[in-house]
Amino acid sequence: MRNLLTLALCAICCSGVASGQKLVTLDLSKATTELKFNETTGAWTETYNDDAESIESQCFTFVHNSISDWNTWWGFTASNSADNAKRDNFITYQFSNMAEGGILLNEDGTIKTDSFGAPVVSAEMPYLVAFYSTYMSERPVDMVFDSSKSYEAVGVYVNLNSYAYYAIQDGDSFARAFTNGDSFKLTIHGVSPKGDEREVVVDLAAYANGNLTINRGWSYVDLTPLGEVNELYFTLKSTDSGEYGDNTPNYFCMDKLMVIENETSGVEDLSVANANIYYDRASKTVSVAGADFAVVYDATGNKVLATDASSFDIANLPAGVYVVRAGKASIKIAK
Repeated sequence: MRNLLTLALCAICCSGVASGQKLVTLDLSKATTELKFNETTGAWTETYNDDAESIESQCFTFVHNSISDWNTWWGFTASNSADNAKRDNFITYQFSNMAEGGILLNEDGTIKTDSFGAPVVSAEMPYLVAFYSTYMSERPVDMVFDSSKSYEAVGVYVNLNSYAYYAIQDGDSFARAFTNGDSFKLTIHGVSPKGDEREVVVDLAAYANGNLTINRGWSYVDLTPLGEVNELYFTLKSTDSGEYGDNTPNYFCMDKLMVIENETSGVEDLSVANANIYYDRASKTVSVAGADFAVVYDATGNKVLATDASSFDIANLPAGVYVVRAGKASIKIAK
């Protein structure tokens, strides 16, 4: 029944696409970022490369960061792991999901489903793995669009990472097994072109009345309450937490994010009369026309660069999301 309801919900959302509107469904097999995978762990081979770019596919840019000297990463990475076995060494094998692969699409771009209405999964289809680390960033798991257009949020599929799943079910050396009253929640934040925010909250796991509800498959999440967005960011919260934050491993998996492309700009006052801002992703160069001064802010709102140059590069800034303002114009970019 749950699978049939999921399929029905997805059909309702997708049927809301008006004639002439463009529905974009994330398909990592079309990624412009080169995605090669470790044969043992399934992880994107650039996961620990500090020079690696964020993951780009279609209109989406998923922010990725790493510190190779610490053997750590945060934000988004990609995986094609279909191995959801429980392991003693989950740090090495942290790149799997409980559904055993990514979701397949039909030739027309719609979600491929089985006779029960559940998404068809394949180890050949890559998917996203997200790690939420507040030690590294205020918004460690962030997604922006690669153009100045805005988008209407439609839906997305989420799944539990295998590391988090077994920690919740059985506990480990850091986390306890869930008991009555425990929950593990994913909050999806939609940021509008004007900077307003709306939220959709998802229970990835919950223990109530003696029963643990924990999902092994891809679960569809309706994102239409978020409305028009030009950024999505994601936060996680477990009731198993301590002095240093959550004990539950803060991972989740994501696939087939769906949005409708709008014709309007996704950046407030992007092209006003007195200024225009352009970003060349290949050269990491920002160009400003019609203004005498530009300021760059990071995702937390801190000023990281100010200049009176009409063209400047941001290659030396850490990977992440930035806002460039000049005159009354502004643009959000990811590097």
